Amino acid sequence: MPERVQVLFAGSLHVDQMIRLPQLPAPGETVIATESWTQLGGKATNQAVAAAPHVQSLLLACVGNDAQGREAQTTLSALGVQPTFQVSGHLPTGSSVALIESSGENVGIVLPGANADLQAEAFQTLLSTDPVRLLVCQWETAPDTLQQLLQEARAAGITTLVNAAPWLDTHRGTLSLADHVVVNAPEAHAWTGLDPQARLPHIAFNHPSVVVTLGAGGALHYQDGELTTDLRVPAVEALSTHGAGDHFVGVLAAHVASGNPLPQALQQAVTSAAQFVQQLHNHPIPAPS
Repeated sequence: MPERVQVLFAGSLHVDQMIRLPQLPAPGETVIATESWTQLGGKATNQAVAAAPHVQSLLLACVGNDAQGREAQTTLSALGVQPTFQVSGHLPTGSSVALIESSGENVGIVLPGANADLQAEAFQTLLSTDPVRLLVCQWETAPDTLQQLLQEARAAGITTLVNAAPWLDTHRGTLSLADHVVVNAPEAHAWTGLDPQARLPHIAFNHPSVVVTLGAGGALHYQDGELTTDLRVPAVEALSTHGAGDHFVGVLAAHVASGNPLPQALQQAVTSAAQFVQQLHNHPIPAPS
């Protein structure tokens, strides 16, 4: 059996407190929740988990010297992800709180914690042992670390994909180092000042390959600013949209790394994300002992 393609996701890991409630509270309002659980999150972590059924999924992240960081390694291995962790000497494992209402919409708050300490040095060590086909980064990582990761990948001939989320003007310099960029509609608007929901035939991204996700509206691909792929999805009843964008990126990365043409990889990612939102994804981590 041939070896599986290796994809490296470098970036954030959070311990997410998930709270499900009938509707999101208005300012000053108290709402009674119906259930809650704790699970792993963070963009890089979510994307690595989504890719794991399709490729050998590697995760480079930084955790705290705490029980949450130690339990994360066990949980990721059980989900099919091969983690490489740096350990921060002074920051706890990152965390977040997500509120999910019955319609499937959600809001979240992130405390980066140890993610702020992620360094690029371990990347070269990984390259010496694992033939990585694709590096995937996000903007939950410090720009200097991102710059170094992407430059080293380019020097090694590794294809790079940047999920420019959340949008930060301080990170714009990393876009030119990416072979592919993925943004959602608000991020594309922040980048260009134009609304991609209009499915414009031309947007001046000044980048050779940009994927724009539109949630329930599907996805677009712009090649050198020209709309080359326009995919829509059938209407589905969403149970939770939390992590759907990350799921899309993970599946897209897996299919791109496996050599599928980009339109085909995009179709696979759109279809998988539509299935993803119809389920409540609960992968709880064990309580610290």
